[in-house]
Amino acid sequence: MRILMNTKIKAVALFWLATLICLPLAMSNVLAADMASLVNTAGMQRMLTQRITKDYLFLGSQIRAGKAGRQMKGSVALLRSNHDVLKQSVTDSKVSSLLVEVDPLLEKMEKITKAAYVKFSGATMLELSESMLELYQAIVVELEGKQAEKTVAAVNTAGRQRMLSQRIAMFYAAQQAGFQSDTTINQMKQSVDEFESAHKALEVNSLNSEEINRELQGVENVWKTVRPYFAGDAEESFPVTIFVTTDDIMKRMNKVTLLYVKAHWASKPKQ
Repeated sequence: MRILMNTKIKAVALFWLATLICLPLAMSNVLAADMASLVNTAGMQRMLTQRITKDYLFLGSQIRAGKAGRQMKGSVALLRSNHDVLKQSVTDSKVSSLLVEVDPLLEKMEKITKAAYVKFSGATMLELSESMLELYQAIVVELEGKQAEKTVAAVNTAGRQRMLSQRIAMFYAAQQAGFQSDTTINQMKQSVDEFESAHKALEVNSLNSEEINRELQGVENVWKTVRPYFAGDAEESFPVTIFVTTDDIMKRMNKVTLLYVKAHWASKPKQ
């Protein structure tokens, strides 16, 4: 009875952690039903690697430390949960091998985030997030290539926007935490360019519903307010604003991604 009770408590805790960061854990549990869901979940992993490191760096700089700590904890739990579900759901040998490569990196990230912040670990987290992003990106490419449908491609693109919003914020947080270098500056600029290019492509996607267009316009409005900080045009630094607005963009793009998943399901013939 105690084991059963502990299992239930853990399940409830994980659900609320996922709810806390506004990412639908339930979506991961229907992976086997549809390739779009697989792409969505693997794509979500890309975002979580960047979000966790961003939160770790903001936590280290004592910027929205309480919020950053809670988000980081929830994101790590969801990263692990999604990773385990992917390993159980994927049958392709190449994708399975890529997931195995993630294992030691994920374990190291989990260990660092459970300990107190130290600057040296901040550098390690940046390296881990980069390596894990590359692996999960390769997984998404493999999965998307197995079902060349426009709806699946839209899920990937919108899902990647979630990641880019957090990646941009991560590099901004890295600079705030004392990790400024030509590399981080150039990577942030590249991520900004990729985000804007993909946003324009999504705006003219033929799959867009009124709801999708409304969310994309919301992203556009928020993006305009923070764009100068990423281009070096702003005279002052407002890290709290960056923290809040990039999270808003991520949540909006998460909603858009799920709407594309829904469109994919709707395009399928009824069984």
